[in-house]
Amino acid sequence: MKNISVIIPMYHAEAFIRQCVRSVQDQSEQNWELIIIDDGSTDLGPAICEELRREDDRIRLYRQENSGVSCARNKGIDLADGKYVFFLDSDDMIHPRLFEEMLRQAEGDDCGLVFCGYALADSKSGTPVCHSFTSGEADAHLQWQTAKGREVQEWFHKKYINEMSGIGGKLINREAIGTLRFDRELVNGEDTYFLYQLVCKGIRSAYTSSRWYYYRMHPESVTHSADTRKADRYYECSRRIRDSEYRRGNLDYALTWEILLTGQIEKNHAAQGGNHGIAAAERKHPMFRRMYLSNQVLFYSCFYCYPLYVILKRVMAILQDGLHIYSMKDVREVFCRISGRKGDSRMKRKIADVGILTFHCSNNYGAMLQAYGLKRYLQSRRIRTDIVRYEPVYMTGRHWWIPYSPIKGLNGRIWGVLNMWNGFLTHMRMREDFSRQRRNMNRFRFRHLVDKRKHRVLFERGLTRLPYRYYVVGSDQIWNPHITCGLRKAYFGAFENQQKKRVISYAASFGSSELDSKYDREFSELIGHVDAVSVREEAAVPYVERLSGREVTAVLDPVFFLEREDWRKVETEPEREGFIFLYITEKNEAMTEYARRLSHETGLPVVEVRATMIGADADFEVDHGAGPSEFLGYIDKADYVVSNSFHAVAFCIIYRKRFLAFAHSNLGARVRNILKIHGLLEKLYELNGDSAVDWQRAREQMDAPVDWDEAGRKTKEQTKLAGGFLMKNIGGIAD
Repeated sequence: MKNISVIIPMYHAEAFIRQCVRSVQDQSEQNWELIIIDDGSTDLGPAICEELRREDDRIRLYRQENSGVSCARNKGIDLADGKYVFFLDSDDMIHPRLFEEMLRQAEGDDCGLVFCGYALADSKSGTPVCHSFTSGEADAHLQWQTAKGREVQEWFHKKYINEMSGIGGKLINREAIGTLRFDRELVNGEDTYFLYQLVCKGIRSAYTSSRWYYYRMHPESVTHSADTRKADRYYECSRRIRDSEYRRGNLDYALTWEILLTGQIEKNHAAQGGNHGIAAAERKHPMFRRMYLSNQVLFYSCFYCYPLYVILKRVMAILQDGLHIYSMKDVREVFCRISGRKGDSRMKRKIADVGILTFHCSNNYGAMLQAYGLKRYLQSRRIRTDIVRYEPVYMTGRHWWIPYSPIKGLNGRIWGVLNMWNGFLTHMRMREDFSRQRRNMNRFRFRHLVDKRKHRVLFERGLTRLPYRYYVVGSDQIWNPHITCGLRKAYFGAFENQQKKRVISYAASFGSSELDSKYDREFSELIGHVDAVSVREEAAVPYVERLSGREVTAVLDPVFFLEREDWRKVETEPEREGFIFLYITEKNEAMTEYARRLSHETGLPVVEVRATMIGADADFEVDHGAGPSEFLGYIDKADYVVSNSFHAVAFCIIYRKRFLAFAHSNLGARVRNILKIHGLLEKLYELNGDSAVDWQRAREQMDAPVDWDEAGRKTKEQTKLAGGFLMKNIGGIAD
């Protein structure tokens, strides 16, 4: 008897079926059978399956006249011989260890239904778009949640409604299925209704948030025509579940499906016109009157005054960004808030999970890329995460046409004015490059970091109204007073907020091992507001422990949470090939001379990128307008990389480049620390009391062979510890 019977219904899937089947054959658990039900395909899909069947006798192919996906899946269930049934769509794929982990959970905890999270895959390559293996995920067992009875129903109707609406990736005990089959009368949602009936049996279930089921979105995956969407039967699944829960007295669950149902009708009508009879029937249902007033107004306007609907849709999106409108009383409350009058304060706010406070507003490659890495990691753990648009003038003002540089004291103000004037003249001389860089920086910022529509917080008092429960402060040099113009309360979570539960610092940095002693007292007070402390440099741990009196953890910069392929999805490739990439954060004559000589020896030109006015002042080709995406592209495509930047070195390790790092005069601890962690200290060139570079020694260090597999293993080891620190402190909200 096989452990698992895999059922794949297929219809016109020649472009994807081979990759789909291969993902099953690559499973670490090999005791399975694969049942492919061809539903009347006229393309080359059946021929490909025949070829695969001849190569592997565990694969069975059955053909039938086109009868629909429900009929195909039902036939698969009838033919299944395994103890468990696993459903897989013909254009999807699965992680190579999914069967092994699911089977272990099903057997160990006596679960009748086991499922995981979904990840969107590229429609052509199949590469997961929004999934990266988190630290240790590829080597450790998955983290599971289990439930039964009423709690499973809560999963289905509320908590995991998205994950439990599709049959793909579900491992189900064959005995639990029994005589249950997919309803052939449903033209949409047949899999959702099948799972609903299964959940109603009180089946014990297990779920992992790890997204090991990869699905595609492409035009061929649309199974229903526009005419079908207008038909009454298209909404039958949602209607059945709503009515069933309504009869059982579960009005909260029924309301969930009423909102979903009316949303489907509204969406389809907005897209291609709809049936007014369907809308009229839904308005008569008792649950329609229980919906939020905002939903009712949108539904009416969609059918009877579409131009008004378009306007209201946008207005409601703004009003409901943090607010639910239940009645006219709540409308008045909104008006009170907008007008500044005192309301009754009974509005319910949507509470997000995590707000990140960091340097996303600085036009600095490392600042923006570390913010992206941290945000994507938390989101990959299914934690709702925003980067807070905290954009104080002392950070954003540095990138204005007339740069703002606040310096204390009379002499400081005089120098500040001179710096502003010199900066303005420089920007005017480079106005085209300056404009292009601002444009590229903002493109990355608003595409990958923050929602441009969300409210900016310019002053610390604005933090008191934020809706987040958990705050992650970091990474980068948020605790460097020379960058933040003094130690800032915001970057310690030192502000009053009723929703705030916990503050965690992640990879926060001074840029060195400790602060000047004049900041010790202030830092000691501010660090008391941080509930869990981690820093980026190991050398800074003793200093922070001494002033905080608590245990402090050293963790990797969050850019290491993502792998090379993840970063390539946000990079912009340069148009040229064959070059040496130079990035300078502090003038270094030895580094400039080394890059020039390396260019002479190799015959490759030097391409320099600048994020500030600092540069080599040599005859190199300079790209003044590169943003973070272009910065990544240059590192990825360069033949050699030379830099004294921490993040340039970090990405050289991620991209596995041939590079040489030079020590920064006062920030060198950061580069030295990251190279030490990865066993790559031989890649750090340090001057021996002489400003001239020892060419032979530097060249040997550049060309020294690197065991990248070992370096990668150390990255995974460290990111596993770093991820453990984060999950330990905010794991209570992770799904």
